[in-house]
Amino acid sequence: MALLRRPAPGASGAYGELAALWVEGLNAPHAADCGCGGMAAPALDPASVEWDVLDYLIGKYRVDAPELAAYLGERRGQSSQRPFEAWLASLAEAPLTPGAQDRLMTDLKTFLDSFAARGRPRVGICY
Repeated sequence: MALLRRPAPGASGAYGELAALWVEGLNAPHAADCGCGGMAAPALDPASVEWDVLDYLIGKYRVDAPELAAYLGERRGQSSQRPFEAWLASLAEAPLTPGAQDRLMTDLKTFLDSFAARGRPRVGICY
């Protein structure tokens, strides 16, 4: 169940923040007009949300950032082996150029800030 998920132990800094935002997003309240029906539907499936985000980013990076598209494609292929929050927390060790890592961090943070909806219900759709 999503409510039991926690950030990876020892996760800190900007990448630990990504992991924390992911977990918060899975546990965030939903407004009545949310696509899930204000939690009337079953809880979000973390794997489905992860795959949607990865698919979006792979498509976004395919043309102008093939290094990122390939890296995220590897994650997508191995996602069942490691929780997404643990993967997010370990991105500092990703074999990416600094520019690629900064771009990935910015795009993930933009999504996860919205997904977590810190202190406010999500409006319209879950993600």
